[in-house]
Amino acid sequence: MSKLFNPARFGKLFIKHTTEHYKSYLMALGVLIGVMVLGGSFLVYMINAPLDRVAQSALFVIILLLAGTIYTSTIFSDVGDKKKAIAYLTLPASHFEKWLVAWVYSFLAFLVIYTTSFYLVALFLLNIKHVPGQAEGVINLLQKPHLEMVLVYAFLHSIAFLGAAYFNKLHFIKTAFVFFVIMGLLILFNKIVLTTMIGRNVDAAPPFGNLRFPDNGREVDITLPDAGHNPILLYLIMVLTLLIWIAAYYRLKEKQV
Repeated sequence: MSKLFNPARFGKLFIKHTTEHYKSYLMALGVLIGVMVLGGSFLVYMINAPLDRVAQSALFVIILLLAGTIYTSTIFSDVGDKKKAIAYLTLPASHFEKWLVAWVYSFLAFLVIYTTSFYLVALFLLNIKHVPGQAEGVINLLQKPHLEMVLVYAFLHSIAFLGAAYFNKLHFIKTAFVFFVIMGLLILFNKIVLTTMIGRNVDAAPPFGNLRFPDNGREVDITLPDAGHNPILLYLIMVLTLLIWIAAYYRLKEKQV
């Protein structure tokens, strides 16, 4: 067990990663906060729109998914650099510990720091100018659908995490390209299967999405329960996320100098 994980060794590796990357992480955090402040200020002053809970939720989710996946896709960038890869792969630490440090930083630490930053920026924007109809406070991230969005982020994080371990260069672009190609093929395959099953020409049918098809001049729409009322879908996303994280670990183990 000590070969796979040793608390003291993991702590040293975590500190080493922190001391080597904290400057770039602080700069990235500053840019992220700056974008949120400038974008929010533009929304409040120029558009003169209330920063209500709907707008806050939309901004929170969009920035989380975009910034989180971009950052995660760079978490194994040292492995893609031949000079840095030698030092990284020959560190006296297990692959699991290296994987765990990257996972903690890109998922847990990022989620906590981003959420805290968003709350602070939202409080700032709510107090610099009052617009009629504006919400009195910030959104509650412990309520639905925000908790479900965190699960969606975990799923997208796992994909970006695997891409970061799999590719050596242009991690985000290559991962996004592969993801959309696979999604397109799944939608096409699902459409063919459903069309064959019901004998109707089905519209674009993403997996586990709504089913829509014409029938005698009218549009039939079969809607599935949302994720909050469909635990099977939530469990499926959780299982897929865990499997992709595990795949990223084994991909990292394959890396050689």
